[in-house]
Amino acid sequence: MKLSYRGVSYEPSTASMLEVTEGEMGGTYRGQNWRLHYLRHIPEPAPVHDLKWRGVGYRTVQPQVATPTPAPQSLSTLPVNSSSSRQQRQKILNQVTDRHLRNIQRTLEHRLEVAKAKGDEKLVRILEQESQQMALPL
Repeated sequence: MKLSYRGVSYEPSTASMLEVTEGEMGGTYRGQNWRLHYLRHIPEPAPVHDLKWRGVGYRTVQPQVATPTPAPQSLSTLPVNSSSSRQQRQKILNQVTDRHLRNIQRTLEHRLEVAKAKGDEKLVRILEQESQQMALPL
């Protein structure tokens, strides 16, 4: 088969072609018949129920449940001392809380700058009250 793109002719590579099978579902679109295609190496799920909704028949398939496999833990990753792991958690929690408050402060400062630029005194007062309630220095 000869293909062309922007005036350049080329042959399609057959190495990237996947083997497919035609499914039984299909229809007509703009006068052309079509069918669903499935990759050959992926099995089609077996139907569980034949149902009908507003006169249109359809099938449900049985969901395939994947069984999770627990990841093995090496002894080096397990906590040795519970008090040190609690201290690490507390340190991380403090860092996250600090970063969150800085983000809130930065957002509030930006909103305040925009309100002042627009000349909206009512919004400026509201934002200043909000910063006082949160005890954030502006």
